[in-house]
Amino acid sequence: MAEPADGTGGKFFHNSNDLEPGRQTLTAVPEYVYPLELSLQNVKQDGAYRPLKVRVDQNGSNLQARRGCLRPSPSKSKDGK
Repeated sequence: MAEPADGTGGKFFHNSNDLEPGRQTLTAVPEYVYPLELSLQNVKQDGAYRPLKVRVDQNGSNLQARRGCLRPSPSKSKDGK
């Protein structure tokens, strides 16, 4: 469960029988949210995994981000080929 949570930018709680602190953390609204958008112009459409790196140059910041994403797969024609 830790790996999927980390790979998707989520949080993983473990080694505790007290669910309340985890619930409070998961339902807390972030103070700031910065959505990032990637342009698909001139991107090879091969369905390959592309790692992403996001950095914040500010002490005390907590960053949650995915490790990567999949490029678009090649589109098929209407006849399925």
